[in-house]
Amino acid sequence: MAVNAPLVSVVMTTYNHEQYIAEAIKSVLAQTFTDFEFIIVNDGSTDQTDEIIQLFLDDKRIVYIFQENQGPSAAVNNGIIKAEGKYIALMSGDDVCYPDRLEKQYQYLEATRTKIAFSWVDFINDDSHLIMGNHFAKNFFNYQNKTRAEILNHLFFQGNYLCSVTAFIDREIILEAGLFNLSSLQLQDFDMWIKLVKRYEIVILPEKLIKYRVRRDNQNLSHPNNNSMRTYFEKYQIYRNFLDDVPIDLFKKAFVKNLTRDNFQDGIEYELEKAFLYLNANLTFLRNIGVEKLFNMLQNNSFLSISKEKYGFGLPQLYEITKNIDLTNSMKITSIESSKFWKIYRLLVQLKLKLGWK
Repeated sequence: MAVNAPLVSVVMTTYNHEQYIAEAIKSVLAQTFTDFEFIIVNDGSTDQTDEIIQLFLDDKRIVYIFQENQGPSAAVNNGIIKAEGKYIALMSGDDVCYPDRLEKQYQYLEATRTKIAFSWVDFINDDSHLIMGNHFAKNFFNYQNKTRAEILNHLFFQGNYLCSVTAFIDREIILEAGLFNLSSLQLQDFDMWIKLVKRYEIVILPEKLIKYRVRRDNQNLSHPNNNSMRTYFEKYQIYRNFLDDVPIDLFKKAFVKNLTRDNFQDGIEYELEKAFLYLNANLTFLRNIGVEKLFNMLQNNSFLSISKEKYGFGLPQLYEITKNIDLTNSMKITSIESSKFWKIYRLLVQLKLKLGWK
């Protein structure tokens, strides 16, 4: 860290936020905590976002990075690499900070020596009005604190509930974790929180320090209806390695009600226990991962021997499962393609092309 480096680096990523970016910038510049630099990373916006940001560059706290469009992971990573602060406060160009956001999160981490803290949020609409009543987003972020084991269990069985734009993190642990996954567009934050909870306590401050914008027509990148196919793909990739490097004591606490054998030992038994956790889950994609893991493990005689002895699970049991599993949905696709309705659809498409219809 440089000699006169600020204590906090606010890293704001933005893409085509012309309607919101001025309000977002003003909310950071108006913080009661003043020892910060403000890194704005414009991920190749094609609207007036750049021109609006230019209006604020006389404030010497602002470091402006314009990059060609590469996605949110590359944008936030570039901001973190450029940052000089001890802490990183994440921010998006369409959200709004309450004035005491940085002060409260900084004071908490300094007082407790915690490495990462999130907060609760208020929800606002496109016009910056508070959203009252029920809304899908309100079921996500404003949770009470959980232990590391409870967080790991929640992330595994229920998914992400930590709001990335409220994250206030020791910069060193993000670098240690390898920054955000460049290949991920939807779930890069989820992937990061999984990595961090394996090593650190995570806290949610029960105070609303951010106004999280819920945009009209479900335009939030994180909305469950957006890019669902990509989301499922990324989720599958993340979950394949979800339980890697989880300390055994943390695993036992997190999944105490889901263990196949509560007295399993480290090593081969632990790896088998993780595979059976996947296999016995309610979600199909988790069970599929469990089958894949057992398919690979049971090729090793040591794994096979212990699996038969300790779990009563050998090759016949694996074969019974694999005869009915369809990881690629090829059976369903074949069934659809061979149906008379599919043949009619193909004929209609061909006719449409022949007639030149759009």
